Amino acid sequence: MKHPYDLILFAGQSNMAGRGDASLAPLCPPESGWEYRAVTAPGQLFPLEEPFGEKENRPGGLDDGAKKTGSLVSAFVAEYYALTGRSVVGVSASEGGTSTGQWLDYLAKDALTRFQDALAWLRANQGEPARIYMLWCQGETDGDKGLTVQEYKKNFLVLWERFRAAGIQRCGLIQIGHFNYPVYPQGRDGLTGAQLEERYALIRQAQEELCREEPGLVLAATFADSLDLMKDQFHYHQPAYDQAGRQAARVMAGE
Repeated sequence: MKHPYDLILFAGQSNMAGRGDASLAPLCPPESGWEYRAVTAPGQLFPLEEPFGEKENRPGGLDDGAKKTGSLVSAFVAEYYALTGRSVVGVSASEGGTSTGQWLDYLAKDALTRFQDALAWLRANQGEPARIYMLWCQGETDGDKGLTVQEYKKNFLVLWERFRAAGIQRCGLIQIGHFNYPVYPQGRDGLTGAQLEERYALIRQAQEELCREEPGLVLAATFADSLDLMKDQFHYHQPAYDQAGRQAARVMAGE
């Protein structure tokens, strides 16, 4: 692996896990990105490719089944490497449909185990990372549940303190987008599309406030501009993931 390198934990729910099309995602240039597979193959690095983290499931922990089909990670890595010259070692820590409550209860423990295992192995075999970051994309499920701005902020800050205490230096927060209310005005679970969109707007507000108020948090990208690229009620076609990945890379490269 080329040096220097950065270690990045890619954490969150389905739009971090990726519901796009891996065949349409950009390829990572040689030496630009590596995946540390903390669950299925610890002790080595693999060239980073989509679907990123496809089989990194842990029963009782982060388990996305076979749902990972193409994410923002490869676009992020290709752009980040072009801007910084540093390779990325990525660790997958995402599962669709997860709330901050679930992360507080048990998912953060699994994510931290993956991160700490990767960091220990890398330090022993590749030397110290130049940067240690996290990218976080999560919040749609909390919107579905009707969390307030303050409730989301409170939950996330507890989570961030755990990750920060483990050694993660900065968190690039990728803001959620919309409930796809133009195509699904009927909504779901007894709420109209407009009502769900109001709830998602509160999560977006909370995420913006967190990044304004808290050192170590930066608003790296947003899906709010990708309503016309949605494929269903919650998820996106691959170009939206690529756009968010490149946007996040440009921001985090400057940190």
